Amino acid sequence: MSRSRPWLLAASVLAVVALAGCGSAAQTPAATVTSQAPAATVTNCGIAVPTSPAPTRIFAAFHNGIEAVYALGQGSELVGAAYLDNPLLPEFAAQFQPGAQKPTYYPEEYPSREEVLRLDPDFVVSGFTGAFTTEGLGTRSELQGLGIGSYLFTQYCPTADGADQKSLSANDVSLDSVYGDLTDLGRVLGATQQADALVARMKQTVADTEATVSGVTDRPRVAMLNRPGGGELRVFGTGDVATTIIEAAGGVQAFANIPGRLTRIGTEELIKQNPDVIVVPACCGADVGPSGAQSVIDGLKADPALANVPAVTNNRLYAITFAEITPGVRNADAVANLARLLHPEKF
Repeated sequence: MSRSRPWLLAASVLAVVALAGCGSAAQTPAATVTSQAPAATVTNCGIAVPTSPAPTRIFAAFHNGIEAVYALGQGSELVGAAYLDNPLLPEFAAQFQPGAQKPTYYPEEYPSREEVLRLDPDFVVSGFTGAFTTEGLGTRSELQGLGIGSYLFTQYCPTADGADQKSLSANDVSLDSVYGDLTDLGRVLGATQQADALVARMKQTVADTEATVSGVTDRPRVAMLNRPGGGELRVFGTGDVATTIIEAAGGVQAFANIPGRLTRIGTEELIKQNPDVIVVPACCGADVGPSGAQSVIDGLKADPALANVPAVTNNRLYAITFAEITPGVRNADAVANLARLLHPEKF
């Protein structure tokens, strides 16, 4: 990769000064050189990320990383992207034309580090931890050593740089964390005004929704779960922004006893928690919309063991997208959309 070398410039300046001194009989005192203060930074997962100069060649991984770049008005700076869990929002889809123009898109899995480096990025944004491992694109310190900055949504900060998603630390999973990420990322990408406007809109959407459902006395118990590959059930526990979304929408987390993010459960545990509503986030692929959850919903409805679970009895099983309940620009609308499902009489 071709990158500027500041020490070459410094050496050239010193050479010019030396030559000027040789051509003059009278030596003048050297001017005092003061070092410039380091650029301002934001702290992201314990790593200082400079806020200037703004990146001009961005690689983004996962839907929330990709959509954040577009939402902040920096889509023209994308040189590469990897792995959409769901289709992009319509307002961004028209700008995303891999194959015809940049960005280069890797749909099914992480590209190799070599493939990404060939794109010559100066910054990597990821919605999930796995991008920043030795098996992925490289640790953030390794990328930094190559002159490549990075940002990770803080709900997925690992316990140490390079650790995978199984080693997540106890992070803030509130919407305030999402707002903070978008604000900080806006500063880093040179899009402070866009970030402020985006966060203000999101906060207003959530505030309006909370005001609408504030008077409800019947707050349904909500289980948000999936069955990847038709295997075991996995539930989103309290260690995930999904819980924040459920509560802001006027619901109660049915699995408040599970502190993890995506935890395996058996049918018996689902029966025990007896949810009033089951929400299934569809995942994963650039063409997987809410209908991708229908097979899971059909399976739950057909299971005789679940016949007396209120969500099944009352046919309150709903499909959404995984992108809505992972940290990112969709979270505020996810609150509003879920509130309409939980409390249709209020809308």
